[in-house]
This record gives sequence, structure tokens and C-alpha cells, in this order.
Amino acid sequence: MNREEAAEALQLIRRVVTQARDESTLQNWGLIWILHAFTNGGGFLGTHWLFLQGYREPGPFALLWGAIIPLNLLSIFWLQRREAAGVRSFIERQVWSIWTTCMGGLVLVGLINWMVGLELLFTPAVGCVLIAMAFSVMGALMGRGWYAAAAVYALAALGLARMPQWGFAGLGGLWFVTQLIGGGLLLRARRRRLAAGGPQVRLV
Repeated sequence: MNREEAAEALQLIRRVVTQARDESTLQNWGLIWILHAFTNGGGFLGTHWLFLQGYREPGPFALLWGAIIPLNLLSIFWLQRREAAGVRSFIERQVWSIWTTCMGGLVLVGLINWMVGLELLFTPAVGCVLIAMAFSVMGALMGRGWYAAAAVYALAALGLARMPQWGFAGLGGLWFVTQLIGGGLLLRARRRRLAAGGPQVRLV
């Protein structure tokens, strides 16, 4: 590799790093997060209600989330339907990876909770730990502001461990508030960027 090729490679690496730290793509998820504050928050509250009604088998919970998860996915594609097709951005791949991994972990924790026959739910507290880790990864990749959400969920995990009777009700309320606020901040940042003449980021 000669000096010119090395300089071009370095410039490409710099563009990739800049894109990794660019929050403009993430801002397109503001409205989606606001919607999911209601769907996921309501799902957690519904899970808590089913538990209070005495349901312990996974069937009713699977039916509830079997309706919510496809609704979430459809809402993402519907809200992004006007965006031009193209290569999925680095930061978008990270958002998908972080939160699908987190949700998969929540499902596994709930299944383990049932398999070991624990009457006392540990799923909400452990769920808060998983969500805190997801926000922490976002902080490392996308900006230090996301560490604040990670800290909130870490503290909530300790609180729910001390008050397990609140279970999914506490997690649902916290999820609603944090995702509603986060989505609102992203949506506001996107509107300000577009009003200032910033480019419209295209997603797949």
C-alpha cells in the first residue's frame, strides 16, 4: 500500500467513525420510541395484571407479547415507509442489535423464572439490568447521554428487588416514562436539525 492509498484508507476510517457517532440517524426513531412507550409500557402493565389474576403458565403472556411484538415491528416499517431504500446505516444496525438482544434476554429470563417454579418474580428486576446494559452500550456507541438512562434502570433493578410486589407494573411505568422522554428528545432534535437545513437521513 502506497502513501496515497493509505491516506484514502485513513479517510474512509474517519468517515466510518464519524458515522458511528452521528445521532442524526437515531433521531429518526423518535416517533417510533414514543409509540413503543405506549405499546411496551402497556404490555408490561398487562403482564403484571395477568400475574395478579393468578396466571402462571406462559400461554397468556405469550399471547399478549405475541400481539405486541409484531405490532412494534409493523410500526417501525410503516413509519419508515417513505424513506428511500438503501444500505442500512451503522448506527441503525446497532439499534436493532442492541434492543432485539435485550428483548430476547427478557423473554429467556421470564421463561427461566417459570421453569424454576419461582412464585416471586425476579424477571422485572433482571429485566431492568438488561435494559440498563442496553442503554450503556448505546452510551458507549452513540453518546454519553444514554448512560443516564442506564443509571436509572440500574437503580430501578435494586428498587424492584426490594419491592417485588410491584414487579412488571414498576417496569412498565418506568419504561413508559423513559422511552416517552427519550423519543420526545430525539424527535425534537430531528425537527431542529431539519429546520436548520440539515440533511434528511435515509433508512432502509
